[in-house]
Amino acid sequence: MDFRTRQDDYFFWVRATALIVRDGCIYLCQSPDGGYHSIGGAIAVGETTEDAVRREVREELGCDIQVDQLAFVVENYFESDHKKVHRIEFQYLVTPLSEPNRMLVEGDTQRRCEWLPIDQLDTIDVKPAFLKTALKNWDGQVKHVVNREGTSNER
Repeated sequence: MDFRTRQDDYFFWVRATALIVRDGCIYLCQSPDGGYHSIGGAIAVGETTEDAVRREVREELGCDIQVDQLAFVVENYFESDHKKVHRIEFQYLVTPLSEPNRMLVEGDTQRRCEWLPIDQLDTIDVKPAFLKTALKNWDGQVKHVVNREGTSNER
């Protein structure tokens, strides 16, 4: 069972995210609205964030990864399908050990994935929005980010 709960108007969960990076590009999934997002999902109760990111990539992209380094811890606040979401995310830089599937499979849903140049993310609709600049400016140290509806605050 993954850890998700609802408190009043908010849906809350903890998520592990793979920042799949290679040759100056990041592998992202296209949303139904045309934007892009990283690969990952909710952490199961009793599961480490590193194990969760490995499991999510294997389930969604059919490939194994090497977890390299925790890059960002994100407090992410946004709305999705008219629901308020508060999500804590552990975002890891990872290396794919084989070529990931071009389609992300999640239940009955399939979405296209592609390699996008990191230095062009600021021109693309990427969620969470802080990734547009934070990834290319990352200095190798874990960053704490508060991301609210497209605005972010690094700490």
